[in-house]
Amino acid sequence: MRVSEIRSFLFTVALAAACLLPTAAIADVPEWRMSLDLDPAAGEIAGELELDLPAGTHEFRLLDALELRAAHAGDTELGVKRVAPGRYRIELPADSGITLSWSGKLPDGDPMRSRLFLTADGGFLPEGTDWYPRFEQESFALRLEARVPKGQRFVATGSLRGEPESGDEHYSAVHEHPRTDAVVLVTGPWTERSLETNGVQVRTLFRDDLDAAHAQTYLEHSAEYLRMFSERAGPYPYDSFTIAASPMPVGYAFPGFTLLGERVIPLPFIPQTSLAHELMHSWWGTGVRVDYASGNWSEALTTYMADYHLDELRGEGGSTRHRWLLDLAWLPAEEDRPLQTFQSGNQGANRIVGYNRGALLFHMLRERIGDEAFDAGTRKIADRHMFDVAGWEDLIRAFSDAAGRELDSFFAPWLERSGLPELALHSVRQEKNGSGWMLSGDLEQAQEAAPWPLHVPVVVETNAGQQRHVVELDTHRTRFQITLDARAQAVTADPDFEVLRRLPDPPPILRTASLNPNTRLIATQDGLAPFARAILEHPPEMADAFDPQQPLLVMGSTEDVIRWLDATDAPKAPDDLARRGHARMWTLPGTRTAVVSSSDAEGLRNLVGALRHHGHRSYLVQDADGRTTEFGVWESETNPLRIALD
Repeated sequence: MRVSEIRSFLFTVALAAACLLPTAAIADVPEWRMSLDLDPAAGEIAGELELDLPAGTHEFRLLDALELRAAHAGDTELGVKRVAPGRYRIELPADSGITLSWSGKLPDGDPMRSRLFLTADGGFLPEGTDWYPRFEQESFALRLEARVPKGQRFVATGSLRGEPESGDEHYSAVHEHPRTDAVVLVTGPWTERSLETNGVQVRTLFRDDLDAAHAQTYLEHSAEYLRMFSERAGPYPYDSFTIAASPMPVGYAFPGFTLLGERVIPLPFIPQTSLAHELMHSWWGTGVRVDYASGNWSEALTTYMADYHLDELRGEGGSTRHRWLLDLAWLPAEEDRPLQTFQSGNQGANRIVGYNRGALLFHMLRERIGDEAFDAGTRKIADRHMFDVAGWEDLIRAFSDAAGRELDSFFAPWLERSGLPELALHSVRQEKNGSGWMLSGDLEQAQEAAPWPLHVPVVVETNAGQQRHVVELDTHRTRFQITLDARAQAVTADPDFEVLRRLPDPPPILRTASLNPNTRLIATQDGLAPFARAILEHPPEMADAFDPQQPLLVMGSTEDVIRWLDATDAPKAPDDLARRGHARMWTLPGTRTAVVSSSDAEGLRNLVGALRHHGHRSYLVQDADGRTTEFGVWESETNPLRIALD
């Protein structure tokens, strides 16, 4: 196959669409025109790249396994010097458009282990792997034309602009992006299915079995999310959105498409959770790109506007916020850090800081400025920075402009400091006040560190129902007074977990043990260390005895664990949990111990595989097929922020 053949594709540049882009996105950037022939079965690639460069010395990278075949400026052949493996230098005496041609066989790669691979079962050509000549240009407009053999499909960075006819033996397509900083291309033996919603082509690229069972569900959910998210964040920034299947067990977002693992797609909760998250990244992360040097804000905003928004619509917002605070309560001090230092990572401490803490910050912002100003702020971010790079300062400016007031003093402590405020409620009293009542009390930030900027909801239960008030608490202590029409029965500070704070009496969850670097292991039989390592964030040392004050993981067979519990002074499993189901995990109330047991090795494997998604649980039970049948969180024994009144 020759690259020159696909250069004959008819291609229309979408000038009308470009006129609708924000000013930052249509600024003058160099254009890259890339043509590709791909043979996944052979692992081979042949490509041609045209771009304009100013006079001077330029360097680019190309995977050492690939051969640079030619370099031209018009009809003039250019001299290219190989200065190191995978690195080339080129001298241009004058501003010029150049054409580079390359080809070769990509290194053999295992989809389960390799970052770069091209096979008949699937291909993944991500950014940063030098599968194309990579110049150090911050951004460029991309026009990509490619062709793969019959039976294969591909999806690439940007909007799908067309699928030119190329005979019965090949599939061809054109993708375009007005301003990007990298090219990603994915292939697979896929069946294509699509629908159109509000001018956007939504596609699935799945294997036949996945297509028949799941494609329509993914299309319908994607169409609904596009409508929902566009109302809040502004127009979807591409002409197409594609969900592609991969042999890798992943969930990745790229400009114009998302890549989901073939084993991930059938999971029943993915269309209601992860799909929305990856689609929202079309605005935050792949649309408006992240200034990583100043911190990664996109995971927090994506989590809040996608995952949390869906939880809120289901009436589960309060439980989600409680889960986030539980995670933060058990985050070891050595793992805590300021939000602006988060750059990447979606597991363990990284997720708790970058996703959960950040999402709850955006919730407090929304409660402070209101729904209308919050959504106006997100639209300003998109309008000003789509297809460009933005940092936290850019977000602060957008939200400040939308709210009509300065928000630097609100954002700064949450971005720059680690730790959390600790609330206390005391000196509460009520007295008759004419025909009504006057309730007063002290709300305090009890931590030794400087106070945080807080608006704390205070809910009063009266004979006539509940009344909600918000107390501004920007100092260590403030006195509040609330006028009531009816006598108060109780008062609670932040009953619905709307404030980033340290929970005063958090029940133990799996993360109590899994996050702590000092967690030790008690194994009731040999060979369990790999299972323990899959649960814990750190390789565990072995422990000799139970200590309620030390983080501990106990693991073994059902009967062995029961015997161990009977032989120690450890609290027994509530409600005979130690024998329920086929495999189970639970934490021991009043301790920092998590227990994992199963009736056999297969049950243990299933349970351990599931627990990475259930670190926020106090207990979980599975049946013999690995299905989760019970889960939950222990209730806190006390609530110091609720005071009952006589």
